Amino acid sequence: MGFDGYQIKAGLTGQAQQLGDAGTDMDGVGLAVKSRTSYWYADAGGEDAASALNAFVKAWEAEAKTLASALHELGGKVQSAKNSYGGSDGLVRTSVAGVSVCSVSGPPAPTRSGHSSVLSSY
Repeated sequence: MGFDGYQIKAGLTGQAQQLGDAGTDMDGVGLAVKSRTSYWYADAGGEDAASALNAFVKAWEAEAKTLASALHELGGKVQSAKNSYGGSDGLVRTSVAGVSVCSVSGPPAPTRSGHSSVLSSY
């Protein structure tokens, strides 16, 4: 931590990876479900049951694909945001390092427009 108490932490890489891993897990669920998309009459115990079970499995396969895609996309967006903020944080760190703090006693320092800042009395 810096002498001013300000610390920059960009800890989103782990979260982005976890989201990507969860997406990969859902890819696996989709593959496992897809392998069971055709139940026959004898397997399910009747024509209606087989039809309902097949529809249920197909719906789960579609849901798994949607979830996997969303998790991969979100993981990518979190990583992208981390990269963007990391660059900005580096600029802030550089800018903050160049700021000097002077004594508050004395007349208020003029701003670029030549007017005193209202906040200079604090």
